[in-house]
Amino acid sequence: MTLTDHSVLNLRPVSGRIGVEVLDPDLDLLVGDDAARADLHRALLDHHVVVLRGLHPTPEQHIALASAFGEPIIPEDHLPKHPDHPLVCRFDSGVGYKADKWHTDGTFRDVVPSVAVLTMRTSPAAGGDTVWANCCAAYEDLSNGMKRLLDGRKALHDQGPDAKAVHPVVVAHPDTGRPILFVNDIFARGIMNLPPEESNAILPFLVRHVSRPEFTFRHSWAEGDVVVWDNRSTQHYALFDFEGQRVVERVHVAGGPMEAHRIDPDTSTAETATDGPW
Repeated sequence: MTLTDHSVLNLRPVSGRIGVEVLDPDLDLLVGDDAARADLHRALLDHHVVVLRGLHPTPEQHIALASAFGEPIIPEDHLPKHPDHPLVCRFDSGVGYKADKWHTDGTFRDVVPSVAVLTMRTSPAAGGDTVWANCCAAYEDLSNGMKRLLDGRKALHDQGPDAKAVHPVVVAHPDTGRPILFVNDIFARGIMNLPPEESNAILPFLVRHVSRPEFTFRHSWAEGDVVVWDNRSTQHYALFDFEGQRVVERVHVAGGPMEAHRIDPDTSTAETATDGPW
């Protein structure tokens, strides 16, 4: 991994293909200094995940930090919220919350959040790590034949009758243009413009492929840590391997439409005559 020139922040890679840590992060600087905030945003686009250890932001600072990446958005109605700060989701393992499958937040909607900013409020004594995968690297490492097969394909993402969306299997990052393998274990149900038998073979392969260790970074939390991730170019998995309570708080940033990445932009869309029964 190579680091681009950053004028304000001191960065260190946390793994080979995803993630950087800001060394000695200054919360006041990250909340109030425009150059530092622009640097932070650039680091996220370059490296997909940014780690800020020991920050301990207040909810107000948490929201202000998220605003470096865009407009913080109100969580969906069904999600648990901070009692005093409606922009902040509060996930408490004590009331049964789990996120222990690979996923990208909100892909069952037409527009997904662009960025997530998560802080650890109550950490178990051991366990409860989170793992992120670089979906750009996952696409890069597919064979040319598989890339051709996926070109122009679309997948159904489903969380229930009122939560369904169709996205390209490979999307172009709206800020960097990089191709992203955009299917995940929780929400992707099938590749629509493939025969069902082929979809049933290829989609599980893609889900397994994304989680290969060489695409991942695993963070062991301490209370007060903040991790920011690009919700378009990554997937994540929260390990449910701990005893005791684990409480995290998250702020999402508004996203926008994502177009298909095409190997040949002049090629017409893939055939739809073999759409599956979704």
